[in-house]
Amino acid sequence: MGRSISFRTGAWAVLVTEFRGLLRDRRALFSAFVLPTLLYPLLFLGNSWLERVSQETLSSRHVRVAHDLSAMPPDQAARLIELLRQETPVDVQAVRAEALLALGENLDTGATVTTEERAAVSKVLPETGDLLVLARPLSGVPRYALRTYFDGQTDVGNEAERRARHALSTFEAETSATRLVQVLGQDPARGLAANPIDVADEREKSGATLGRYLPLIAIFVLLAGASYAALSGFAGEREGGTLETLLVQPIHARSVVAGKFAAVLATALVTLALNAGSVLVSLKFGLGNLPGARFENGLVLDGGRLLGASILYLPATVFLCAVLCLVCGRARTFREGQQLLLPLLLLSVLPALPATQPEIRLDALLAAVPLCGPSLALRDALRGEVALGLWAWMFVAQSLWAALALSRLSRLLDAERILQGAENEAEQDARSVQSRLATRWAIVGVFAVYLVGATLQKIDLVWGLAATLWLVLLPMALLAARGTARRARESMREALWLRLPNPAHALGAALCAPGFLWVARRLLEWQQNVLPMPSSFEKVELFPAGAEPGQWTMILLVALSPAICEEMFFRGAVLSGLRRDLPAWKTVVLQVLFFGAVHLSIYRFLPTGLLGGVLAIVTLRSRSLVPAMVLHGAYNALGVTNAFGVAEDPRYAWLCVPGILFFAWPSRKPSV
Repeated sequence: MGRSISFRTGAWAVLVTEFRGLLRDRRALFSAFVLPTLLYPLLFLGNSWLERVSQETLSSRHVRVAHDLSAMPPDQAARLIELLRQETPVDVQAVRAEALLALGENLDTGATVTTEERAAVSKVLPETGDLLVLARPLSGVPRYALRTYFDGQTDVGNEAERRARHALSTFEAETSATRLVQVLGQDPARGLAANPIDVADEREKSGATLGRYLPLIAIFVLLAGASYAALSGFAGEREGGTLETLLVQPIHARSVVAGKFAAVLATALVTLALNAGSVLVSLKFGLGNLPGARFENGLVLDGGRLLGASILYLPATVFLCAVLCLVCGRARTFREGQQLLLPLLLLSVLPALPATQPEIRLDALLAAVPLCGPSLALRDALRGEVALGLWAWMFVAQSLWAALALSRLSRLLDAERILQGAENEAEQDARSVQSRLATRWAIVGVFAVYLVGATLQKIDLVWGLAATLWLVLLPMALLAARGTARRARESMREALWLRLPNPAHALGAALCAPGFLWVARRLLEWQQNVLPMPSSFEKVELFPAGAEPGQWTMILLVALSPAICEEMFFRGAVLSGLRRDLPAWKTVVLQVLFFGAVHLSIYRFLPTGLLGGVLAIVTLRSRSLVPAMVLHGAYNALGVTNAFGVAEDPRYAWLCVPGILFFAWPSRKPSV
């Protein structure tokens, strides 16, 4: 092989080649860039036109309103009929609804319509109108109650109800005002009614509205536009065999990745600029509105805020494009890459959702969450809120995430792995059978707790929890470990990590429990600012009032049972299978996801998921399940009893320091 080409020269050559390839496909180019830009104005115009036409069409519909107001005073009945006739075009006709009035007390059901009531109404409406207004006589005060009956399955029925509701609202307001004057005289407090005045100008309201929707729009547009280049440059070339030809050339793999990534990033930025520009221009000239927003004179744009928000979102764009290249680079075919785009889109949207909630504020922790921090910063920048310190930290943290994704991307194209092709991948699939089966068992376990456990716990919360642990999770742990032991030709004891630990590890696990409980409580307090827990969740009692068991029973049911059964399943059977094929960090990440999901509450996902990760690390370090059981049991017992106030006293958190140091002792040998 001749002299290797320099990194810069190779990357530039790959970038130029990628652009030439993209520009050759004019149909795809038109679909990715030109067509969406032209469609946004048409979409907004079409939607506005349809809304206007639909409203005008319904408003011009001729509706028939039947009424039986014999129970009302004549003057009030005449006024109501006059108001109904003002809802033109309309025909108002008096009828006799004796069959309906004969039902008597059944009419008090409100929104719930009985079979007899429906049958009585059907005898009146088909022949006399689209809506019936009925005044039902009452024995007390008030002397009558108004009811409207219509067929909500038809457009004309809904339109008749809308007009009648408007007339009835006017009638109610007039009648109430007249009655108040008759009884009390002129209301002396009528001038105290607040007249709401919105002091926010159009620019502020426009920025707040854009800040709620633009992060989500940016993710959709970035992935839609960049996927065209990423699929072509990675999955498409791998399927066509041209990637192997490129890798045998005297050019470094990093240059290939850098050139392809630059092409994807440039495509994403151009797509985002064109699509966002088309949306903003459409809103600026009043061609349409965003959901929940009405701008009479069009959206008011602030160029400075838009520029600042774009700069703040740049690390997220780089990170998202790098992840997209990783996904497409791992796909064996173009079609496989396309199938992975939807899960990637859904996973990317989740961190951006907090930006749609105005009460969620940007803080140091959220600023470091991938895609979440930039979305919140973009929203705040468009709203005119300035937090330079948080923005600087967000930019640094997101840049680190982008650098991590790029470094992972640079190792993606391993020439030896690519050239070996399907044989190497088939061999890898055959070796990963244990981790795949362990993952399936974990998913089945989570759904079993959802379906069976949730049903049992609805009957009785704590005893249902005990039945879920001992009768669902524990048998599944034994079944999963039996398969792992058979495939690995070892004992069930080894497959479940049931080995005598180093005593220092068990002691260290016990010392870590108070500190971890204190951290979990602080994490829950922080999460309340991001995802507030409903008050009904906070008031749930484990036992009915007056039926509280003794403290030792509580510890047995709520502390020791989960420590045994959950650890046997997750850190025993599942962890044992995962670790045979996967690196330690992937095993821990999966443990976080599975353990957080099995607790059936998004409001406690962070502390429970973190606990699952810590317990996995403890098990991997000690090579035994016992320290994880000790830590889990102590954590639950302290949480249930709050002994010594460890959950609120930060001094107990310092016990983690010697506890962690105890894990410096080496593990015992696997054999016992």
